[in-house]
Amino acid sequence: MSEQQKIVKSFGLWESPISAEQLASKSTRLGQIHATSKAVYWLEGRPEEQGRGVIVRCINGQREDMTPEPYNVRTRVHEYGGADFWLNEDYLLFVDDEEQRLYRQDLKTLTIEALTPEPPTKRSWRYNDGCIAPEGDYTVCVRERHESNEVINELVKIPLDGTQSVEVIAQGYDFYSNPRISPDGKRISWLCWNHPNMPWDETEIWCADWTGGAVANPQAVIAQKNISAYQPDWSHDNQLIFGADYDGWWHLYRLGAEKALHQFSEIEFGLPQWVFGCHIWQQLDASTLLAIGTRKASQALYLINLETRSISLLTEQWTAFNGQMVVSRSDQGSKVYFIAANPTQPESVIELSLNEQHQIESHSVLSELEQNTPEDDISKAQHVSFDTSHGDIAHGFFYPPTNSGYEAPAGEKPPLIVMSHGGPTAMADSGLDSKIQFWTSRGFAVADVNYRGSTGYGRAYRDRLRGQWGLLDVDDCIAMGRYLAQQGLVDGERMAIRGGSAGGYTTLCALTFHDAFKAGMSRYGVADLVSLSQDSHKFEIRYLDSLVGSYPEQAGTYQERSPVNYTDQLSCPILILQGVEDKVVPPNQAEAMVEALKAKGLPYEYITFEGEGHGFRKPDTIIKAFNTELRFYQQYLL
Repeated sequence: MSEQQKIVKSFGLWESPISAEQLASKSTRLGQIHATSKAVYWLEGRPEEQGRGVIVRCINGQREDMTPEPYNVRTRVHEYGGADFWLNEDYLLFVDDEEQRLYRQDLKTLTIEALTPEPPTKRSWRYNDGCIAPEGDYTVCVRERHESNEVINELVKIPLDGTQSVEVIAQGYDFYSNPRISPDGKRISWLCWNHPNMPWDETEIWCADWTGGAVANPQAVIAQKNISAYQPDWSHDNQLIFGADYDGWWHLYRLGAEKALHQFSEIEFGLPQWVFGCHIWQQLDASTLLAIGTRKASQALYLINLETRSISLLTEQWTAFNGQMVVSRSDQGSKVYFIAANPTQPESVIELSLNEQHQIESHSVLSELEQNTPEDDISKAQHVSFDTSHGDIAHGFFYPPTNSGYEAPAGEKPPLIVMSHGGPTAMADSGLDSKIQFWTSRGFAVADVNYRGSTGYGRAYRDRLRGQWGLLDVDDCIAMGRYLAQQGLVDGERMAIRGGSAGGYTTLCALTFHDAFKAGMSRYGVADLVSLSQDSHKFEIRYLDSLVGSYPEQAGTYQERSPVNYTDQLSCPILILQGVEDKVVPPNQAEAMVEALKAKGLPYEYITFEGEGHGFRKPDTIIKAFNTELRFYQQYLL
């Protein structure tokens, strides 16, 4: 459509090629990825099957589903899960959501057999993040036991013969991850940490002799205060490689070496361990690593020469990775598989073919998640940095309204939707996201804020939020909106804020304690910090110690930063969406906020979704949530 043919219509009222129904159909979740010498495997969570997790196998471009109904591949360890399956050349091991049992699938016959016994109660024994021993007789993995009065995390050994015996091999720490056996079968390593730390605060790496399938002489090999170690794993020659933020950035090290494996740079080779099973580095050959690096919230693939310690860019064609990458070697070179997106391509399973000189010969997209939006209708992420409180600088991505068929009346500036990501130790990236395009194609501008506390800008930036949650994150959301308004890019009088989980808390704080926004949407957001400190799941029950302060010693701070206690300061409408089965931010958080809003006679909408937890998976939920939010903004923002 030419410029002269564009329809003139106010921002926020454009007709979009992206409907809520299309969002639901395109919301297939891509999980982890693994490969054998013959095939690549990845996990898809399919909305058309009510979010059922299905492992897909692809051989020479031909894909097939490996997971028959009624199996649903999903682990609930830490509630967030990850590392739902692992494999070798003969067997695929996966966790089924119904009872959280571990199963073995024969890769030749495709037959499935349970490896662990039925739990005492539904989902009370949970498994994930394992590896199969080199000899192929057993697996080691994480187990999480939900007992009557406590949750116990440990490492276990499970034989693959179907006898359903489980042997504990490490216990005593609050959390475990990354149990990995060396290629020669003689050593085992793992990551562990204790409350009140989160894994991006402080973790330990342990190693032990592994003799006859038993742990001997275990010892902490990396255990320093305020050091976060990440993804310990073994090289081809049985040396332990890991990430650590000794110098304020997650860089890669070899156990026993004093220097990092590469020259210093403001590139991070690590991610906050919200989910299990991420692989941000892989070995190509004896002298070369391939790694996913993050710089200013933009990601790329880098080559690390272990002899010269040099870092070189392999490709920046993809800018947003989900932390999943695997390499399959052959005599002809390497195949690299990963899950990633860029500003014009949605998250996809990618195959790269590298020659012996580690140069890209070809690439292909293996997944079938189609993006039908023409490029002229795609709003591309623009990284911006802006001044914020306390003389700091914060960051984010700006998306201008974009629709080739529409333009606004002369002089009109677009309304702005400010997005506050979850975590809060997470990261907004520049990958194409149809959920953002849903708004921009209708004539809304979007600001996706990487407030202080976000990953992607080094540890100092990540730690800036310590003790300041509900303050600095809110300041940065407001500051980005005002910066864009000052630049003439948006209408500063028509701004809304939205967020889920921790982003929902930021949203509620912004709406309660400030008057910068005209409306807002909280999706399973935190309203009462005191309640959250008592009711959340084990993984995050002490997270507030670092974000807010210790409780009950700093109970006053908890009260002061809980929006539910200050609804009298609210003066704008709020939409609250909540999953009934949420274990991370329980429904009582939303209900307390709603009761306070009701008592004050303030405008709000509250919608609950049966069968949904922390994150919406069902198509009907996604459709209703987005259509309701659109109507809400059009009513109160335009």
